[in-house]
Amino acid sequence: MRRVLTLLGAGAAGATSLVAAAVLTVAGPAVAQAVADRVTITGIDLAEPLEVVAAEQPELCAALHQEVDWLIEPDGDSPEPELDALGPQYTLVVHIDGVPRHRFHLYPLAEGGPRAFRPVEQPGDRTIDEGWFYGRLSMPDTLRAAGAPLTGDPATGGGGAGAGQPPPAVEESEQPDTSPLGFLDQWRQGMLLTAAIIVATAAGLGGSAYLIRRKI
Repeated sequence: MRRVLTLLGAGAAGATSLVAAAVLTVAGPAVAQAVADRVTITGIDLAEPLEVVAAEQPELCAALHQEVDWLIEPDGDSPEPELDALGPQYTLVVHIDGVPRHRFHLYPLAEGGPRAFRPVEQPGDRTIDEGWFYGRLSMPDTLRAAGAPLTGDPATGGGGAGAGQPPPAVEESEQPDTSPLGFLDQWRQGMLLTAAIIVATAAGLGGSAYLIRRKI
């Protein structure tokens, strides 16, 4: 009987340790995530740079950041397009903690869909491997909302359907959040559910040990 009690106690202790590890794992990555406080946009058809500040337009600043935050580290997933198929270029610089950190060239009206290019030269004299990427389909609308004078859509490369229409409001809730932050939120919810199951298991083991002890 003592052996049974020992095993139950060890099981409860192990479950408690798993709960603590799960909580620390959930809390850790959330602190490390960087949030843009400013995004600047330049382009040949812009008389002056566009600047979106998180303190004044938090949703738009976050939407612009989400267009490129998943392109910071991975290898490119698109072959280099023909230059005459790219359409207008906009350079987007993401500022974090008041310092420019990431630079991307965006082509919202490229034939076949938006494209993004990560250049070697990054702010602060940093360098990184260059890469071409297929951009998010939301890129044209997000740049229009920021003030870019786009007059076309990715299907036509310019001058197509939607030309002359006012920029739509950026509603983050209308788009599935496929960014690393969105994935982190889903992962965190799953870990919290796992932690709750472990807590219930530990409580059950502890209760069983207590009842057996009383019967002895």
